[in-house]
Amino acid sequence: MLRDILGDLPRWASAALGLACLLVLWRTWKFTLRPLLWPSEPKNLPYWVPCHTVGFFRSSDKLIERGLDYTGRTHEPFAVELLGKTMYVVTAPGDVAAAFRDSAALNFDGNLAQLLENFGVKHEAFKRAWHKPQPGDWSYVADNAVKPAQLDLIHFVEETYKTQLLPGPHMDSMCRVFLDSVHSSLRWDALRGGCAWCGLAGAADTAHNMKTAARPPVSLLSLCRRLIAEAATRSLFGRLLHDISPGVVDDILEFNDYAWMVVFRYLDLLEIPVTAPQRRLMATLSELIELPEHSRGEAAWAIRQTLAAFEIVDIDTQSRAAMMLMSFWALTLGHKHSLHGAVSNEYNLTFWILAHLLYDEALLRPVRQETEAAWRAGRLDVKHLCANSTRLHAVFNETLRLRNGAGALRVVTQQTVIGGKVLAQGHSILIPFRQLHTNEAVWGPTVGAFDPSRFLNRKSLARHSSFRPFGGGTTYCPGRILAREEVYGFIAVLLHRFDVALHPDAGEQPFPRFNDTVPSLGVSGPLGGMDVLVDLAPREVPA
Repeated sequence: MLRDILGDLPRWASAALGLACLLVLWRTWKFTLRPLLWPSEPKNLPYWVPCHTVGFFRSSDKLIERGLDYTGRTHEPFAVELLGKTMYVVTAPGDVAAAFRDSAALNFDGNLAQLLENFGVKHEAFKRAWHKPQPGDWSYVADNAVKPAQLDLIHFVEETYKTQLLPGPHMDSMCRVFLDSVHSSLRWDALRGGCAWCGLAGAADTAHNMKTAARPPVSLLSLCRRLIAEAATRSLFGRLLHDISPGVVDDILEFNDYAWMVVFRYLDLLEIPVTAPQRRLMATLSELIELPEHSRGEAAWAIRQTLAAFEIVDIDTQSRAAMMLMSFWALTLGHKHSLHGAVSNEYNLTFWILAHLLYDEALLRPVRQETEAAWRAGRLDVKHLCANSTRLHAVFNETLRLRNGAGALRVVTQQTVIGGKVLAQGHSILIPFRQLHTNEAVWGPTVGAFDPSRFLNRKSLARHSSFRPFGGGTTYCPGRILAREEVYGFIAVLLHRFDVALHPDAGEQPFPRFNDTVPSLGVSGPLGGMDVLVDLAPREVPA
């Protein structure tokens, strides 16, 4: 009877039914039988449509949560398929610690090499950049004042930026330029003429408020984005990039909004949003690279050292600009650690901290007292601020816990075992910080609530293996101290110069929702269209 029914079906229907049967058989084998036969392999999150790529780009956080649910919330390693490649996801604190320790089998250089290619480093330049100088070859310079350790260019740049970012004179100089920029920009007279430096969020009634209110409503997000991106750019390049391209900060902000497309190799079949700002930044950096050495004096020490090293290795200008853009982004556009880069981290982090303070007066008061105590004779002592701000420190850590959607990537260079599961050579591994930071076994039943007191009551939480806002292992963020000084400094200047509050003409403002709709490269901002409109009332204090 079944044969008769099938015989009466049109040819296309029979073919479709056959394909459906094959799909069911394949799915049963891959996701049911194979895990039973090879239990030592990480389970692969089931799918019908090939791979998890679409789900990852829509919301990587939700995809990872699906994987945790599929494995019964045991936090055992599991696997997803992205762009036809297997990626292991590791979320248990002990497994994460083991992964960071195993630098032999789990290597960051493979991921770094992919990033260099994604940013536009040419093949020949790639080979020259990874070449370690040997006596007698083309790149060896005896008594090399720029590269005395004779490292390959890639690792020389890494070590140079670590030296720039770790505590010491180079870091202090960078922080000083950053805060000088904040001091000069964050003034009441900059508001005159329509909020020139912060921009406005909101709808048509905001324009009406601008005409009728004594003080205009200010977009907190635009304020943080603009001023911190400006200050970070000047801390690395002085006025050099602004002289070449006055709109460089706009290009930086636009590029950073879509940088995930570069990191995850989003297909550039059409003109995607990241392409135009990337081209403009590449052109600006190419002009910087062509400047004579004596004209680069305003640039930070690490920038000058990197440019000098480019001359020794002699790679093409496009590849130099691509490497400079990647370093610039990693230092000042996103994060100073594992996957990527620091301005977006810093401006989004600052936005969230200030938002939480403004929505909780009981939290704002003690933080203001701490920041005011760091002002002496009209000058901010940022070292004192960072050493003596217990409440602000707790708010900082709790914000990092809840708003950091980044992760650490590694390439499995040799077979290894993590969490009792065999990880095969050639695949990649992702350590998502958000799942570490929302592990109920560590953080308790109120894991989703913003509660800085948890870091006050249990100071050891800041050192817990399930708290990894700055990564770990060989890529433990060297700029974590600098990031803290810059964020704390910005908040201290703002609260010193202004009484900040939710703007009374903005109506009831719901607290902004966290943006988990695109792959995160660090501290994510609010969902598009969500902001906090604030009132900045100048205080009678010395400028």
